[in-house]
Amino acid sequence: MKIKIITPIWTGDIDLKSDWLHSTGIIGSLRWWTEAILRGMRKFACDPAGDERCPKKIKDEMQYCPACLIFGATGIRRLFRLEISGGEKIFDGGAINIKPQQRNRGWYLGSGLKGEIDLNIIPLDRDFDENLVLVPLAIAAKWGGIGAKTQHGYGVVELIDKIELRFENFQGALDKILKSERLRKLNIKERNDTNDALPNIKEMFFAKVQFEVQNNDWWKEVDGIKPVSNDQRLEKWIETGSVPISPAIKNWLRYDDGKNLWQDMDTNKKERKENWLFGTTDRVCSSCYEKVNQDRNNRRNFWCSNCRKSLKKEETFERVASKINVSCAYRINNTTWEFRIWGWIPEGFQGFNRNNFLNNLKQALDGNGTRTIPWTSLLGKFTKNHKLKVWREFNPPNESVINNYLQSLLEDKGGS
Repeated sequence: MKIKIITPIWTGDIDLKSDWLHSTGIIGSLRWWTEAILRGMRKFACDPAGDERCPKKIKDEMQYCPACLIFGATGIRRLFRLEISGGEKIFDGGAINIKPQQRNRGWYLGSGLKGEIDLNIIPLDRDFDENLVLVPLAIAAKWGGIGAKTQHGYGVVELIDKIELRFENFQGALDKILKSERLRKLNIKERNDTNDALPNIKEMFFAKVQFEVQNNDWWKEVDGIKPVSNDQRLEKWIETGSVPISPAIKNWLRYDDGKNLWQDMDTNKKERKENWLFGTTDRVCSSCYEKVNQDRNNRRNFWCSNCRKSLKKEETFERVASKINVSCAYRINNTTWEFRIWGWIPEGFQGFNRNNFLNNLKQALDGNGTRTIPWTSLLGKFTKNHKLKVWREFNPPNESVINNYLQSLLEDKGGS
């Protein structure tokens, strides 16, 4: 299968560089999307980086979640091998600092990769069906991104080889690897558990926004880009047909008037909600997302001033990823550009009103809410006619069957 990179893709190494394509970065991303789909189907999918990862041993019985049965875990191998090649480094040198106005620190964007990817899926098990990989890949390509740092705009791709995919084929392939006879031969069982606090496609939203440009240099006026518009590294990035607008949009949403879409009047909760929604590199309490410091009375623990508790290391998060991703802008035709904003917003955190936030965000993107987005300040004076092209989220009872919803995502069907 051939994949076209629309916005730079990031599959970083231990040196935090993305000079070449790492298959582990792609596989990790595919697993993330597969887990989100499985949870939407009410299947359990463990966090492979968490303490509760598979296998789970109960008495003498080893249990694995469906995601681990596909992607492998300790004691069980992956059902397939992925051979990946292609991609070309965009520029040499360090990261570009995109620093929107009034920010002391900005967003650092490393080179990433451009071009095309050749992806070859090789079965390692007779029960493997490539729909287990292709369906999550197609949904990620049509609505989100693959690889790392999607919250910074990386990872929008297009499947060049057009394949008609049916979600029912993913369901059938899943049923095949979960057959009791097969699991009995492997001397394992399917793991059924609960993990409501992890990404679930039922709780995700997807939006595409389009706008028109009046000249080819419009990008030089984007908030944060103007001071570095003559940087040759950035010029090479622009030559890929994408513009890193994520810092401008996220800065407005997190620190500027956009915060009115998600924060409430309780300023004591503001920072915790901000950490929960937009992520942080600070170590925080896993319950309330308050920043924690070393406990002076127990140097092995951390103290949460909000919960008034001494926490073990595993009761904290070393860092938190953003729940909102904003892609780079990418060209649709000579005058029209598009970007994606998408993410996972679950219910139930510290009184955060999910429905209000998503409604406010949708209305702001569509230009019909009480909060308007200052597009020309963010994207420059040479852009116009900004419009929400499509908004998608699981919407029961109108879409009561998750399989139908996922099929509509595969077919790229738009919502409102």
